Amino acid sequence: MEPEATLSQDLTPEEQALVEQAEAAAAEEHATPEAEAAPKEAAVEAAEAPEGEQAASEAEAPTQAVDDTIVATPDVAPARSKIEVARIAKESLIERAKKLADSSEWRKTTEAQRALMEEWRAAGYAGKEHNDRLWDEFRAARDAFFTRRDAHYAELRELQSKVIDEKRKIIDEAKELTAEVHNWVATSSALDALFDRWKAAGNAGRDNEQVLWEEFNGIRRDFRSRRKADLAERRAKERENAAAKRKVVDEAKAIQESEEFTRENSDRMRALNDEYKAIGFAGKPANDNLWQEFRAAQNAYWAGNSAQRDQRRRERSERLQEAVERKSGQIEHLKDQNETLTTRLGSTLNPEKIAQLKRWIAENEQRADDLKGDIDEIQSKI
Repeated sequence: MEPEATLSQDLTPEEQALVEQAEAAAAEEHATPEAEAAPKEAAVEAAEAPEGEQAASEAEAPTQAVDDTIVATPDVAPARSKIEVARIAKESLIERAKKLADSSEWRKTTEAQRALMEEWRAAGYAGKEHNDRLWDEFRAARDAFFTRRDAHYAELRELQSKVIDEKRKIIDEAKELTAEVHNWVATSSALDALFDRWKAAGNAGRDNEQVLWEEFNGIRRDFRSRRKADLAERRAKERENAAAKRKVVDEAKAIQESEEFTRENSDRMRALNDEYKAIGFAGKPANDNLWQEFRAAQNAYWAGNSAQRDQRRRERSERLQEAVERKSGQIEHLKDQNETLTTRLGSTLNPEKIAQLKRWIAENEQRADDLKGDIDEIQSKI
């Protein structure tokens, strides 16, 4: 049995010495579970605490030399022994630990639990009758919090594991997507979609998030760098194409403005059309502007060429028509001559004269037939 706390002013010096000897003996033979449980708790907390956080509980060394000197406290009267003061202090610590048991402020409460453990150690021995019971209550209150905390961090680690898997998958897809790019715009949109998935995936944890992000963002930076280089190369090629197309356009304009619609110019204009199309894209808006100029020059040339051709056709038709009219007039003239010759033929009996008149009539008729053939041929060409 633990000696009861007594008031020093009620004891003689001899009685006081006996009490001190009894309490010292009781303290030496006392073996509290705290001495064994506290080191184990500290080891478990240190092993399970996530992300480098150590558990608050550490090994307690509650067994100490018992000093039952009568002490007075500001809020306790009359004065009590140190053992009773320790008991009261530990009961207060238990209540505070219970209030922290349901807390979800994991880091802050873990620090508070550490502070409670330090106060528990400093409180001292509460006597054989109460010390083990108090320790069990205090440890149970603390375990309630740490069990919840460890379950929370276990769930968090599981979620982080899923986030890691998802982000590793996103990285692999980004690598495959950007390995060989054929369409920079489409690939950029797809990479943006992967970035949206990345943000939605959540945090992979302090030890993994930065490493994963640097790898993923490195893929994005490399893609943007390659796209920028490709764009610069394409812009240079577009400027080169624009200069080449400008030469073609200027030549087409010169041919059109010459208004010389010769076969050579027409052949060259057709060749320029093929050359222009073979040059390639010259960039917007230069490409559109050059094409409009080129088409305008071509259209103007071919319109002029068509107008000139129509004009020549009309002039030729007119000439042919005049030829028809002229030959038709010649035919009428031959008919008139034959009528006259026929009349003369009826008024003479001279055989030689008759033969000559018939020969002339026959020649006129043949000539008229030839003219009719000419007219038919001419009309077929009109």
